[in-house]
Amino acid sequence: MGDKAKAVILTVLNEMGASVQRTLLVKLVYLADNTHFEHFGSTITGLNYMWDYYGPNAISNAIVVEADEVVQEDFACLKVGTSIYGSDNYLYTAGPKESDLPDSLLNPIERQVIVDTIKRYRNLTLRQVVAASKRTEPFLAAKQYEVLKMRQSSDYLNMVNTLESNPDFMAAIIEGTKADAEVGSLRLEEVRRKYDL
Repeated sequence: MGDKAKAVILTVLNEMGASVQRTLLVKLVYLADNTHFEHFGSTITGLNYMWDYYGPNAISNAIVVEADEVVQEDFACLKVGTSIYGSDNYLYTAGPKESDLPDSLLNPIERQVIVDTIKRYRNLTLRQVVAASKRTEPFLAAKQYEVLKMRQSSDYLNMVNTLESNPDFMAAIIEGTKADAEVGSLRLEEVRRKYDL
């Protein structure tokens, strides 16, 4: 928890570019963490999640706690209003100060998972995003108020292990990296021709 969770929150707020309702923020962070875990075996934030009636939530409401700290540090703003149902409505936006946390703490893959998550869910309603979070395997497998058990995708893990155990493939990757450094980038047509794609 801590700075890595804050980096994810700031990335979500910056990528959304608009006000983000508190529940939406929690679900987007969860969905990015779940996707990262499925592919790489760990969450980006380091947070654990639990089953909640409103969908997956970080234990001890940690995302909200971290988001409120980001607000106190002026890296985000929080506007509290009243929803159409009369309850409090919390909206986060990027703040007046810029933070280097996302750039310094998130590796390119983690950042891309967050960006892809936002692209996937950006145009959905809050209700649709909550429903999507409730359809994830860890949420479906858990009982009320249990800690969610995320799992790495065996298909993805098998693919990575197969590729890494293939010396020809790994040699081609290494050779391609050297070639790129020596002669510059290949055009898409050249890549297709070279690798019979």
